[in-house]
Parts: sequence; C-alpha cells; structure tokens
Amino acid sequence: MLRFAAGTALVLVVAAGVRGAQSPQPVPIMRQLAGTWTLVSIERPGADGRLTALPFPRGLLVLDSAGHIFEGVQHGRPQGAPAMGERQLVLATFSGFWGTYQLDAPATPQGQSMTITTRGAVHPNLQTAEFARAFTVGADPPTLSPTSHPAKLTMTAGTGEPHAGTRWTWERVPPVENLSPAFREVSGFWEHVIEKRVNLTTGTSTETTRAPSVIVYTPSGYVGVHFPPRNRATLTRDEPTEAEARTALEGYIGYFGALTVYPGQVFHHPLASIGLLANGNTIKRFYEVSGDTVTVTFPATGTGQQQNTTVVTLKRLSGIDQMMPR
Repeated sequence: MLRFAAGTALVLVVAAGVRGAQSPQPVPIMRQLAGTWTLVSIERPGADGRLTALPFPRGLLVLDSAGHIFEGVQHGRPQGAPAMGERQLVLATFSGFWGTYQLDAPATPQGQSMTITTRGAVHPNLQTAEFARAFTVGADPPTLSPTSHPAKLTMTAGTGEPHAGTRWTWERVPPVENLSPAFREVSGFWEHVIEKRVNLTTGTSTETTRAPSVIVYTPSGYVGVHFPPRNRATLTRDEPTEAEARTALEGYIGYFGALTVYPGQVFHHPLASIGLLANGNTIKRFYEVSGDTVTVTFPATGTGQQQNTTVVTLKRLSGIDQMMPR
C-alpha cells in the first residue's frame, strides 16, 4: 500500500470542559464530523501559491463515527486548461475515494488533521493509499460550544495526494425529518461482497467480485457509490494520455446523488457520475436486509424469453447510529 503520511494515527476525543454536574459535556470530534456534507467550493493553488476557485463545484462527503469516509467531487474545466480527450477530462474533473479515517493528535487552535486510508478511488494511484488532510470545523478558528455540531467543514490536501494544497469547503446537510423505519434500516456504509448476473429464463448465473467497493446511504437523503474493477494498473504520469485515462476508468462505476427510500425499494438520483450512468436518470433498486447483509436487485431487463437481472450482496460496515452526530 502506498504510504504518504508518517506518524501514528490516534482517535482524539475533545477534553471535557469545566468539571461539575451542570457543565455541558463536549462532543467527541468524530461524532461532530459524523454526517452528510455537500460541497460549497474547491480552491486550488496556482503557480504563485494563491488559491483559485474551480468552477461549478459539486460533491458529497460522508463520515461516520466508526471511522468510515466517502468522498465524491466533480467540478468544471478550469479556465485556460489545455484541451483534453473525453476520458482525460473525466479523470481531471471527477475525483473521489472511500475508506477509513483516524484523527491525528494533538489538535491545535488552528485546526486538526486526519489520516485517510483509501480502499477504493477514482484515480488508480489512490486505490490503496494513505495521506493526511488538515481540517477545521465551524468558524475559523473554531468557536464551537462543547455540545454543538458544526455546520461547516474545511479540508486541505497534504503532499500525499494530487494537487497538494487544494481546499474544500463543505456544508452539513441535516437528517431527513421523521426518518421512516425503512430509511433507518438502509442507512449506513455497505461494502460490496459479490454481484451475480442471473438469467431469469434459464436460472443460470455468473458471479463477479470487485476491488473493495461501497454503497453509502445517508439519513440526510443522499447516496454514494464507488465500484472500482479489480486489478487496475497505476498511472506513471500525472497527466495521462487519453488511452491511459480510458483504461484507468474502464469498468469503474461511481456516482453520488439524491436518495429516496420506500419499503423494499430505493431510488438513486445521480447528480454526478462516471461510467455508464447519465446524470439526471433515476436508478431503481429492490433491496432486502437480513441482519448485517443487504441484497440489492436490479429490475429485470431483456425482451421475450431472455430476462436478466443483477443481484448485489453487501455487508454492513456501519448503521444509523454511527451516521448521526451526537
């Protein structure tokens, strides 16, 4: 695994304030971070070191208090950027990963840092990597009361990932009002186990596994998907050719968007995507939860006597309790 940040990653709990029965107890940082965040802005340093905002930012960041993280980001082509092929442009303007995070100690008045260990990523060089990001919550510098939940999160890339110094500003999305039992049941991080393509006419099937992949359903009404293929080759240059970019993205299914939940059914509404999906389409899936396993079934396709479906099995990594701030 590529390693970009040294040091031991420790989970930090905010120290308690003034002792006494009437004193409010502080909220642990990972509980403060837990939740759904949408992108406000992306700023990237230029040759002179000054930050410049990238056009048309959109993104989804999901963290839970168990230490799982999902990120999906899309932005427009920067003004003055060189001409690119179709896949080059996708790789340059769509990024993201999923994996785990730990908080680094100690915190300072200027902020804190987290160490992120990726298990899957749009860019093949970040498929299994470790890097650090600095972050602040709330105002800058933070002025949170011990029991508050931050509405703003600012993260800055370190030297271990592309475009070091890039700064993302995120805004919290509150949970859906009056969450239904079905919504609570599906909320969480779900890791891909296996997918099966089934011929409904003959009963025959074929099975496929992937590199570590995830679906995250958030109680704020968002969905994120990172489904990378197995055995992806790393890139040897920061700016790949069109052929290299096409190979890097081949077989990758990744998107983020809005989510609606009904008993036994979910609908994904992608806001940004790569792969075969088109933004604005609605994706219907049937689901069944059994313990810590969910089975997601695609609607049948085909005509006449050739009806096919895909069945994806996923295991729970976290649930509603870890997705909500406390």
